[in-house]
Amino acid sequence: MNITTIIELQNHEVEAIAGAKLVFAQEQIEENIIETCVECFQPEDSDESLTTEEAMEKVFNSLQQQGIIPPSVMDFSFEMPSCERLRRKNDQEADVPQKVILTFMA
Repeated sequence: MNITTIIELQNHEVEAIAGAKLVFAQEQIEENIIETCVECFQPEDSDESLTTEEAMEKVFNSLQQQGIIPPSVMDFSFEMPSCERLRRKNDQEADVPQKVILTFMA
């Protein structure tokens, strides 16, 4: 029997664990539709960037060290925030998705 566990993290929790900020990219799909998704992570103490895979590996390892993920788990998957949204006339603030999903089987 396989048991699948889903851990839902807020962006700020992932950033704190990874020690890096989420960097979002926006793409204009149509005149009134914008897609927002995570491009990479920007470490707080560096000008270089981390790929989403590198940052999520850090998150996974940290959660495993804290005992949240059992030590026997070797593989995991993740979903980074992305969304399509309608652009409004007065759109000033980026509407940034707020959840990261980490999944593993035990």
